[in-house]
Amino acid sequence: MSMLSIKKSIATLIVGLLVSTSSFAAISKEVQDTLNKKLHSLKVNVTAINESPVKGLYEVVAAGAIYYISEDGKFLINGNMYDLDNNMKNLTGEKIEQLRRANTAEHFAKMKDFEKDMIVYKADNEKYVVTVFTDTSCGYCQKLHSEMADYNKAGITIRYLAFPRGGVNSSAYHTMVSVWCSEDPKLAMDNAKHRRSIPPVSCDNTVKEQYELGVLLGVNGTPALFFEDGTAMPGYLPADRLLQVLKENEKK
Repeated sequence: MSMLSIKKSIATLIVGLLVSTSSFAAISKEVQDTLNKKLHSLKVNVTAINESPVKGLYEVVAAGAIYYISEDGKFLINGNMYDLDNNMKNLTGEKIEQLRRANTAEHFAKMKDFEKDMIVYKADNEKYVVTVFTDTSCGYCQKLHSEMADYNKAGITIRYLAFPRGGVNSSAYHTMVSVWCSEDPKLAMDNAKHRRSIPPVSCDNTVKEQYELGVLLGVNGTPALFFEDGTAMPGYLPADRLLQVLKENEKK
């Protein structure tokens, strides 16, 4: 997927959020002022206030969560709102999922900034590109790496970004800094993934920033795979199964 396509996807998600509920424009200035004053006094970092399906109750978007507040600002509700006439549809959960998708799409677009830092194993007959957040000390990451020839033979290019599971300044973090700072990062990655020692090296690098991007994208384990359209696939998959998943995802 090109950056233009990614930007269009983000724009579509944002438009969806805007039309899914009424915006500030539909709320009177008096109500806006009342609710803003009350929420500000509670030190709530508000992203948006929208009308809810319930008259006199307003939806508050804050830190990725959804709350409901009465028109006079006296009552705040933390919980799900269900539409009983629509098969118990969870309106709160639906909105949170919309916010999550928009947030993920925005962060996924930032991956473009790290392309020059990726360690790439390119397929000669490239059909798909999969970006993998990896940890050199992770067993399933090592297994995936040992089957690199199978992925490449299937037309799958693998691009690595660093995600030391122990966080910044962990043992894996320092190893991965050495990998990325090596004169031959691919050789260093091969050695590290085969549990061979590599000489410690330091340089200006983006390992910390790569890790932080992974956190923003919701990565909490490795390997974490991302397809070109932003689809996330946690965990190891053998080449034949990954190829099947990629083909199925292409049809969506």
